[in-house]
Amino acid sequence: ISMREYEEKRDLFYSSLKAFGYQVVKPQGAFYLFPKTPIEDDVAFVKELQSKRILTVPGRGFGKPGHFRIAYAVEGRVIEKALPGFKEMAKKYGMTDR
Repeated sequence: ISMREYEEKRDLFYSSLKAFGYQVVKPQGAFYLFPKTPIEDDVAFVKELQSKRILTVPGRGFGKPGHFRIAYAVEGRVIEKALPGFKEMAKKYGMTDR
């Protein structure tokens, strides 16, 4: 996989999450994002994402409580299939009205 493909995946994930209302910093060299969770309990939020078949990791294990880690070193279709779940969660927590 080329660096350009990783950049495209990063950009898709980043722009989509931002549009849904997530607070996230665009990574420059990593293969993952660390968005802020819409609730204080990052473990509970990750469990909710799991119920939507979205695999993420609580940020507290990386010294970033209140965040979650999501890798984009996966096939593009995996990201595309996850986006509706992220959007649904954003709506649930009033992060977006789109």
